[in-house]
Amino acid sequence: MSPITHFLAGWALAERFAADRRSRLFVTLVGVVPDLDGLGVVIDSANRVLGRPESDWFSTVHHFLLHGLFGALLALGVCVAFGARRWSLLFLILLSYHLHLLCDLVGSRGPIPGEIWPIQYWAPFTRAGTISWSGQWALNAWPNIVLTIVLLVWALARAVRRGFSPVSLFSPTADAIVVATLRQRWHRFDG
Repeated sequence: MSPITHFLAGWALAERFAADRRSRLFVTLVGVVPDLDGLGVVIDSANRVLGRPESDWFSTVHHFLLHGLFGALLALGVCVAFGARRWSLLFLILLSYHLHLLCDLVGSRGPIPGEIWPIQYWAPFTRAGTISWSGQWALNAWPNIVLTIVLLVWALARAVRRGFSPVSLFSPTADAIVVATLRQRWHRFDG
């Protein structure tokens, strides 16, 4: 799925269950972290543009390096290093990470017809334990688009009701402006 969809799914989980802004930040960002192993696409594209020999970092590393238990434990370790200590928060962090994996299992089929992107849960140590689903939706399939829209509407509606939006993760001041604007537009949802 799109990193935007993963961000919004992580936010929905964080907004509902995380106690404070910092906890919501951990839970939301961890929902996107597995896709860091897809940054090989930047190297592949740069090599093409610069006329360098072709590389295949994206296909080799994406859904292999961080889309499993190793990535979940690495992300959890980073969160602990940055101050995540409560058991309930650590559970939410792991849940958010695994929500990403579930979403990818369901809706991350690659661009080549029939290409399925599996979750290799024990990678990068072994390819054993690979999980795939033959009904996997394409990245640009309508269910992914609908899910993204639903999550976005959820985030906006909850911002009006609760008084904070995903923008709060990056700037409480900007978030106050966003929420005030949303409340002016849709005041009937306030409360």
